[in-house]
Amino acid sequence: MKDLPKLIAACFCFLICSSVVMAEQGEDAGHRLTIIDPYADVHSGPGRGYPVFYAIEQGETVDILARRPDWYEIRLQNGRTGWVSAAQISRTMQETGEPADLPSVSFGDYLENSVQVGFSFGSFAEGELEGSDFWSANAGYRFLSWLAAEGEYGKVYGEDIRGDFYGLNVMLEPLSQWRLSPYLLLGAGSMEIDSQPKLVPLDIEQSDYTNWGLGGNYYLGRNFIIRLEYRSYTVTTDSNDVELATWKIGFNSFF
Repeated sequence: MKDLPKLIAACFCFLICSSVVMAEQGEDAGHRLTIIDPYADVHSGPGRGYPVFYAIEQGETVDILARRPDWYEIRLQNGRTGWVSAAQISRTMQETGEPADLPSVSFGDYLENSVQVGFSFGSFAEGELEGSDFWSANAGYRFLSWLAAEGEYGKVYGEDIRGDFYGLNVMLEPLSQWRLSPYLLLGAGSMEIDSQPKLVPLDIEQSDYTNWGLGGNYYLGRNFIIRLEYRSYTVTTDSNDVELATWKIGFNSFF
């Protein structure tokens, strides 16, 4: 695990290159979408004041023709045209099974109001626990396209170190419309660390901490992401504050 920071950096480079290639390939692709909600109302014009003349059923496909602020003009399977709100068209998917990649409709919009669960593993890169590895599991909720909260629990393990940690974090993702989307994470929690055997006493035993992190979400398919993250911890001990840092890679799924 000593090479984990290099591995994560390489993954970042690969994902960025993949995003560029996929974006270039997607420029010429047609926007044919499949409705995955039970229904979507089709209006005669771009506004809720226009009458609804059709309800698209789950599984039907539509073609995107034009866009207005918060509205999209579509062509139905029967050839008729109408307008659907951006909020509803975000609950669609492309024929590839990926969320609709349309102007003003982001991956974050698609995942809004959804539950997320995930798993990650990494290594401590700085501080008293440097060289120790860890894994963590998280569960949370995305309130808005750019705002989520999550709880996490993890295990620390090293050559002579064992421990647990748990915390609560808030994630801010202002560019959730991007396939590779950066985020800022802020949180707090508690950790309990023991040395096995207790040859060298640790400053960190049962301590509270605050943390911040910088990372990136790479969106795969409709409800799956790869998550890469650097995180800094300030751990409060009886003698002084201890600084830690970690690198990790993880996977999250949304429901």
